[in-house]
Amino acid sequence: MHITFPKANLQKAINVLQKVSQNKTSSNLPGAIYITTKNGQVELQGNDFELGIRLTIDGDIKEPGTLVVGSRYFQELIRKLPGDTIELYKPEDGNSLTITSGSSEFNLVTLHPDDFSLVEQIHDQDHVNIDSFAMKELIDLTNYAAATDEDRPVFTGALLEIKENEVTMVATDTHRMAVKKITIDEPATTPMRAIIPTKTLAEVSRLLPTDNPAMINIIWNRTQIVFNFESIYIISRLIEGTYPEYEKVIPSQFDSSAVIDRREFAGAVDRVSLLAKDISYNVIRYDWAESNVTLSTQNTEIGMAKEDVAVEFKGTPFTISFNGRYISDILRHSTGDNIHLFLKQNGPVVIRQDNNPNYTYVVTPVRTNA
Repeated sequence: MHITFPKANLQKAINVLQKVSQNKTSSNLPGAIYITTKNGQVELQGNDFELGIRLTIDGDIKEPGTLVVGSRYFQELIRKLPGDTIELYKPEDGNSLTITSGSSEFNLVTLHPDDFSLVEQIHDQDHVNIDSFAMKELIDLTNYAAATDEDRPVFTGALLEIKENEVTMVATDTHRMAVKKITIDEPATTPMRAIIPTKTLAEVSRLLPTDNPAMINIIWNRTQIVFNFESIYIISRLIEGTYPEYEKVIPSQFDSSAVIDRREFAGAVDRVSLLAKDISYNVIRYDWAESNVTLSTQNTEIGMAKEDVAVEFKGTPFTISFNGRYISDILRHSTGDNIHLFLKQNGPVVIRQDNNPNYTYVVTPVRTNA
C-alpha cells in the first residue's frame, strides 16, 4: 500500500474513529484502525464490537492495499506531524508501516488484517430519513438524562420511537426523564421502538455536521441500528429489554404552575448548588409563593444558602425539594427567555420551555424531613 493524503483529510478521519478505535477489544487486537483501498477511495474502520464506524476519504492511491495499525501511536503521530501532506507506505509482504511528512519519518509495526473484525453491513428494509439538525436536537436534549448505573442496562440507553411521521426520543434514570418529539416529512417504513446506548448517541451527535444540514439514513433490525450520513457509517448494538411506558410517567394534572426567567433561575440554582453539592442527593428546597420562589439549602458543616427569584405563580403556595443537579441539567439544555414549571405537592414537576413546546422534562422530588 502506498497512499498520499492531505494531512487535514487524514486527521479528520482519525478524529471520527477516535473513541471507538481507542477501546480494547475482546479479540487479540488492541484498539486498532483498519485501512484499505476500495473503488478509488480510502476506507477506514474502527470497531469495538458494541460500536463500529466506517468512513471513506480521498487520497492519492499509488499502490492499493490493506493494513491494520494500532490506534494509539498512529493517532498521535498523525496529529503531531509537521507537514501538510502525509504519506503511508507498507510493502505487500511486510509488517511495517512507514509514515512520512515533511522531514519526519516513522515506522509502526502493523497487525494482521485477518485479526480485525470488520464493521458489519446490514441491508434491512426497515429505515427512516431524519434531518441532521433535528437528530442532533433529539439526542442532545435527552441523552444526558439516562442512567450511568450498568446494573440497569435498559436505562443506560435512550428510547427511539417512531410512529408514522412522529419521532420521539426518551431518556430516564428513573428519577428524572427527558422527552423530545419531532415530526418528519416521510414516515418510517415500519414503526420502531429501540433502546440505543448513550455512548452510540453521543458519538452520532459528535459526528453530525453542524454547518450544513444532511439527511441521516437510519436502518435497524432486531439487535442493531445504523446511522449513515455523508461518508460515515455507524453501526451499534441495541440494548435488550422493555422500556417503560414513558407517557404514563408524565402527570396530566397539577396543583400549581410557575413561569420563571430562565437566566435568573439558572444563576440562583447554580449559586445555591455550591453548598448543596456536598449534601446527600444534592438537595435544594423550593418555597413557592405568589410572587417569588425561595431556594435554600442547609449544610451543617459548611453553612446555609438562600436566594429569592421572582416568579409568576398560580396555585396554592407550598414547599418541595429537588436534586439540584437535575434542575441544573435541564436549565443547561434550555434556550429562550422563560421556563414553565407545572407542580404537584409531593409529586413530580414537569418543566417545559416557551420556545420548544415538544420538549418535556420530568423530575421526581426528594423526600426530606424538613
